[in-house]
Amino acid sequence: MKKVINAMLAATLVSAIGIPVVAQAQSNSSAIAESMVSPVSDTPSDTQAATFNLYSVETCFSLAQDILRNYYENIELGTALSAKRSFVDTKSLDASLSNYLQNKITTKQFVVDAANAQKENYTLKFNLLSSEVTKEGILLTISTEASFNYVGLDVQSGFGEVSNILFKNTDAGLIVTDLQMPYDYYDEYVRGQEDHSRDLASIYSKSNNASITERQAELHSRITQYFSVDRELPVQMNSIDGEKTTNRSITPYATLTALNKTSIATYAKNNKAKTSPSSGGSSVPYYDFSQLTGNWDCTNFVSHALLAGGAVPYDTNGSGIASTGWYYRSLSNRASSWSGVPNLYSFLVNNTTKGPAGTSTTYSTFRYNSNTGYPYAVGDILQFYLSGSYNNWRHSTIITEYYETTTDFVFGALVTGRSGQGTYNDNQKAEEIYPGDSKRVIKLTGYYK
Repeated sequence: MKKVINAMLAATLVSAIGIPVVAQAQSNSSAIAESMVSPVSDTPSDTQAATFNLYSVETCFSLAQDILRNYYENIELGTALSAKRSFVDTKSLDASLSNYLQNKITTKQFVVDAANAQKENYTLKFNLLSSEVTKEGILLTISTEASFNYVGLDVQSGFGEVSNILFKNTDAGLIVTDLQMPYDYYDEYVRGQEDHSRDLASIYSKSNNASITERQAELHSRITQYFSVDRELPVQMNSIDGEKTTNRSITPYATLTALNKTSIATYAKNNKAKTSPSSGGSSVPYYDFSQLTGNWDCTNFVSHALLAGGAVPYDTNGSGIASTGWYYRSLSNRASSWSGVPNLYSFLVNNTTKGPAGTSTTYSTFRYNSNTGYPYAVGDILQFYLSGSYNNWRHSTIITEYYETTTDFVFGALVTGRSGQGTYNDNQKAEEIYPGDSKRVIKLTGYYK
């Protein structure tokens, strides 16, 4: 006889993560679970099967929200909260997954404290993007949207993140055997790059792999070393302009025109959370690159922000995926610099012909001086490196605000970006993103007509 979620399992899942069963979300779960206690035959009618699937998905989604809420609040609201309740319990989570998540939470709590990134006015919203139900279990894809203020800052900040949560049928009932966040730096470093859209037939947990624990310890050590110096204290920002360009010149007398960096930042703020962002301009259609397996949308999003700031494309009349220029005509006819993190960097810092241009420095906070001004501006680009198996520049964002650190007159960058549907940065501290790895600023100097 097919196993179903019952009231006892629902209560176990809820209480195991330290959230009172009397809370509103849980009371709804219990009501649904109670209605599912009756056995379901091995050959249910279509109506019975549909009802079972609906109740199963709704119950698992409610319980998944509790798990995610506990996960994020333990990380974001400080270690004091996590001391009051435990996240892991092998009654509801696979034992190896429990260990994996506890190590992940510990590392991320450290980052929040080390980066002075404690939050207040913290709210979470969850949305079920998709579900799959088979006799093996239930796979849910859920988007989480967080909204908050950093303690001491009036700027509204937040993020969006997508999670794949697998409830697997076992002899003991439905157990959470995987919780994977495909755009999360931690999961990508430790687990390696995975397909953003996985199905139940192919999904599996890597949390019990022997090398996983080693990579978790490696990442934690790397991040600890990174924050062994106070990252809110400014250091010398060194020029890192580099590679020779292969772009062919249009004219030796190209004119550099100022970009509207306010419009660049405004575009990023207005479009980061949209399912279908608007085109930045120049009649360039917006294609979401995260729809391609293994791809992110972040640099395409930044390219459209540059269009919104007045930049013009540099179409070199190439075919296929061209290594020259900066343009997008279609998915099969475009420049690699349009959507590639290192490719955009190489184009911008070498371009002297047509389209946007810039110079680059390492990222740091800075001490404001009225004589020297700001070393980077709202509307400039901030890119992040990911070490480990990826070992390349991974993420592009737009600087959308400054924030003052705990040291008077020392400022840092808040960034906004989009990686894919439901996954975005919204005025997040740069120090909190890809901690332990390099960061670089592309200071936009203008664009060539």
